[in-house]
Amino acid sequence: MSILKDVPDLHAKPMREIIYDHLWKAIAYGELVADASFTDQEIADEFGVSRTPAREALQMLESNGYIERIPMKGNKVRSLSPLELAHTFVIRKALETLAVKYSALRITDAELSELGAVLDRLEAARDSLSGEKLLDELFPLIKRFNEIAFESCGSQRIIENIWRQRQILDRYRVMRLVLPNHVQKSIARRRRLFEAFRAHDPEAASAVWTEHLTESFAIWREQSGFADQLRDFMFF
Repeated sequence: MSILKDVPDLHAKPMREIIYDHLWKAIAYGELVADASFTDQEIADEFGVSRTPAREALQMLESNGYIERIPMKGNKVRSLSPLELAHTFVIRKALETLAVKYSALRITDAELSELGAVLDRLEAARDSLSGEKLLDELFPLIKRFNEIAFESCGSQRIIENIWRQRQILDRYRVMRLVLPNHVQKSIARRRRLFEAFRAHDPEAASAVWTEHLTESFAIWREQSGFADQLRDFMFF
């Protein structure tokens, strides 16, 4: 029985890295859910490799906190604790505020034009829709806005790490929890971010996005049921 939907080509880079990347994405996107279990041999068989690269990939996943090794039984996907999720928000904030600073300096006229068009569609949806119809329209538009805003920074390393943190939060449906509670402010701040980009002002861009993420974290903390556990958490 197959564990994963797709297994990639194993010749592009070291097998342990390919296996790690694929398993990590399966965990981040919820294909491998919390408490799912499997053995080293099952993973080796899934990818058609020996146990050595499979074991190396699983050791990397364990060291990064995504799985735990169960003696004599195999491996189990970990569920992230509220504190670990809060720290994911902190990492996201650090990366994204850095990205928008660089984007403010480097964004091109073509990128500004597309960003403005997406923003216009966001505002039109906000003014004409409500409820689930509004959210269904907003999610892909916000995703596209964010892609342009972050990828304009010009650093592939920053971009990759941003999406990695966001994928972790997607696993826990964080955006679905946060967005309905600040639709107006979310779109208004994106308009302010756009204006900071047009002015090529990195400090203004960072300030807007810091404000946005700070409020997003506060909403998530309250709406997720973790308010008491994270009451004293410092969102730096």
